[in-house]
Amino acid sequence: MSAGSSTTPKMDFRTYVFLFLTLSVCCNAFVCVVSSLPIPGFKATRAFVGLMTYRASLISALLGFLYRIGYSLNRPTSWRSLASLKQTINPIVSSNGFQYSVYCFIFLPGRPVPTVLFPLATCAAYQAGTILNKHFGGTQIWQKTGAAKLFQHAQENMHRAMMTCATMEISMLPVVVMELFTPNRSPAKVFVLLNLLKKRYACVDNTVFRIKYTYYDAGYYHRQFWEMVGAKTTPVVRRLGPVRWVVEKGKNWFTGGKAAKQK
Repeated sequence: MSAGSSTTPKMDFRTYVFLFLTLSVCCNAFVCVVSSLPIPGFKATRAFVGLMTYRASLISALLGFLYRIGYSLNRPTSWRSLASLKQTINPIVSSNGFQYSVYCFIFLPGRPVPTVLFPLATCAAYQAGTILNKHFGGTQIWQKTGAAKLFQHAQENMHRAMMTCATMEISMLPVVVMELFTPNRSPAKVFVLLNLLKKRYACVDNTVFRIKYTYYDAGYYHRQFWEMVGAKTTPVVRRLGPVRWVVEKGKNWFTGGKAAKQK
């Protein structure tokens, strides 16, 4: 055991920060989900705990994304040059970290919706697992508890997990649309989320927190989902007559013209 521990790499400050924040995301998301279950009694307490852990999970994820953006930000060569500023800002805006930060801001003020936390908790679990496997993968406790096999299985199925994350992100759109018919309506939330999903569709970033996807990039999984939706709905849309034109225009806007080029 001592020999294994002597070869264990030491964590730097950034690693500690990401480990703490990602574990916070996962733990708070778990408690939030449990508190939302129809458990008899303590309804007021469960509602309070659910709200607090929901927001704590979102804030922890948000801090992690912003921390990554902050230390990886490249200063523009000239603050007076618009081209230089765009060169600095564009990679940030198109990154997973920035887009997930916007995602957190969208849902932070509202009521707890545990499914909102799924993509964040999944990415956080992969990051925390990567850190723990790197620093404790050679220890007996990591091997004997089955953590090593669990991590290996998770890595092999990361593409499935990221596909599920994309599905859950997109599934929030009908939720916020339906909220328009309730006292909690927020047209601004619908507008921002729709534009965020448009950005996610075109996202070419394959990193989240400090880890890389094993396959493809974030946009690939979103495009896969929308292609499945298109395959199911196209026969119906073709029968809608004039409405079809509106749908096609919407698709072209959302995909940045890619839908028209694929015809």
